Amino acid sequence: MNDLLFVERAQSLLRDRGIETWVFGGWGEELRGLIRPREHADLDLLYPSETWEEVDGLTGLDWVPGKRRPWKRAFVLDGTMIELFLVRRDRQGWYTALQRRVHRWPENVVASSGHLRVASTAALASYRHSYRVDAA
Repeated sequence: MNDLLFVERAQSLLRDRGIETWVFGGWGEELRGLIRPREHADLDLLYPSETWEEVDGLTGLDWVPGKRRPWKRAFVLDGTMIELFLVRRDRQGWYTALQRRVHRWPENVVASSGHLRVASTAALASYRHSYRVDAA
């Protein structure tokens, strides 16, 4: 079941393997109060790193080969897809190089700490806005 306990468990599973992530997408928007609570089909996580080396070295996860992209990795946990998005840093700041564009994140994108880490409100809103602009 894709509920808050699942989100916490997924993030803890990765943290226990040395992979720090921040909740993003619909779950992030819900946790930050940007959308009303609803059912979620998947879980999106931001992964700040320069490479996928550590993630690609993880074993025992049900990886989805079709979701292996330069900016994304995905695996299935208890029937729910978990997508990781690579967030890199250069002189201009945080960014994700997507297939058709580079998304620039606000400086505080991964500023939260604690047990459940969630991307900043500014990061969630900026990505949602850019996604809608691209879809138009």
